[in-house]
Amino acid sequence: MKPQAFILSLLLSSHEAFIVPMTKTTKTTKSVLSLASQEPSIEALREAAAKARQEAERLRQELGQSTPTSKPAAPKIVPKPTVMDVAFAEDQTFEKYGSANLRTFPVGLPMLQSRLNITAAQLGLAESDEDVNLDDFKYATLFVTGGCTLTGIASLAFLPPNVGATVCYLVALIPVLFLAVGSTAPAAIAGAIKTVKGQGGDRDSISAQERMLRHEAAHFCCGYWCGLPVQEYRVDDGDMCVEFSVAPGTERGEYTPTQVAALTVTALSGVLGEALTFGSVIPGSATQDLLQLEQQVFRRSENFLGAVAQQDLTRWGALTAGLLLRQNKEAYEKIVRAMERKASLRECIELLESS
Repeated sequence: MKPQAFILSLLLSSHEAFIVPMTKTTKTTKSVLSLASQEPSIEALREAAAKARQEAERLRQELGQSTPTSKPAAPKIVPKPTVMDVAFAEDQTFEKYGSANLRTFPVGLPMLQSRLNITAAQLGLAESDEDVNLDDFKYATLFVTGGCTLTGIASLAFLPPNVGATVCYLVALIPVLFLAVGSTAPAAIAGAIKTVKGQGGDRDSISAQERMLRHEAAHFCCGYWCGLPVQEYRVDDGDMCVEFSVAPGTERGEYTPTQVAALTVTALSGVLGEALTFGSVIPGSATQDLLQLEQQVFRRSENFLGAVAQQDLTRWGALTAGLLLRQNKEAYEKIVRAMERKASLRECIELLESS
């Protein structure tokens, strides 16, 4: 190799071998110098900030202002007042309000009958043995046919010929009309059979006003014990009802399980108030309460309630309402009499709390 080429190669390799470490060293040195050069300025800023705080504190003291030590308190959330909050003083306590145990459990008809000493038929929750059955229709048909036959024979035997024949023909039409009505409108025949059997008994002798008072008073008491705010009640002739202020417990406008339980007890309490006092209920009153319960409560339940669940919940509600009215009989009687004289809502609630 020529000396010039060797010297040039040596210079190039030495230069290349030197470039990389010099680059790294240069960058590292620049980085260290950059950090070191920033330290005096940071310290200066901190000292300036401290002096500014001291100056602000001195000015605040000169102006007579105190140094804030904590964040301002968050505003209190005032709940919307209920009807009872408006009717009573702020320091009023409601110990009996919402005191009922709303834990649900399965209830069968035997348990309902044994605990309350009353049958589901008396409450209108099941078919009664006293209802008209096929045997009643059979005996009624035999009675009408046999009675008309004997009447026709007697009219021919004891009345003048022309009169007796006319009466016999007219009486003979009665069984035909009976069968025609029975095949097209059996409810009419059933009503006639009930009337003949005297199924009403003492029910007719009890005034409708007394029954309705006890029905609505039971709604009032059980609703209050279950924690439903009472809005108002009316006991005008032909217009008796108790209204509660119940807002759905979910954002979708559905009732929570606790609300469903409370509303079930309240809905069933009316027929229990009647049955425990008179041993029976007004025909149709239980049906009306059950329809309202199914349409306005069960259908708006947060949890789906099938037919079996609704039946179990209905029986549990009847049992719970009956036990509440029986255990608090004195308070219930006071509310009946108070509603009879149209006492104020405040007075009724005071009676419940004092009992």
